[in-house]
Amino acid sequence: MDTNKKKVVVVEDDEHISKVYEIKLAKENINTMVAQDGEEAVTMITAEKPDLIILDLMVPNKDGFGVLEDIKKDPVLAKIPVIVLSNLGQKKDQDRAFALGVNEYLVKMDYSIQDIIDKVKGYLGK
Repeated sequence: MDTNKKKVVVVEDDEHISKVYEIKLAKENINTMVAQDGEEAVTMITAEKPDLIILDLMVPNKDGFGVLEDIKKDPVLAKIPVIVLSNLGQKKDQDRAFALGVNEYLVKMDYSIQDIIDKVKGYLGK
């Protein structure tokens, strides 16, 4: 892995979706690591300290809210920008995510893959 490249952790349990993000981000010269459940996500984020996290809230073993609670306890990890990308579109879910410190909350069906890649590039200064 090129240490000069920006790193993104994608927390997504749908293998097809995560693979698409991996391929699209690689084309932008961004290292992408995929965690398919919340426990794996916390471990990966702690070890890798990525430049950005794309977080689905509905993942197994520990939901995205649990992931946020864990990473926000660590002062270093708490500074990593988080984009929630979820099918949960209710205001209470959005309010809870923002209360846990997310930078942006996107409802999956409202955004194309390219929209999300563009947002990632914006956060990474690309």
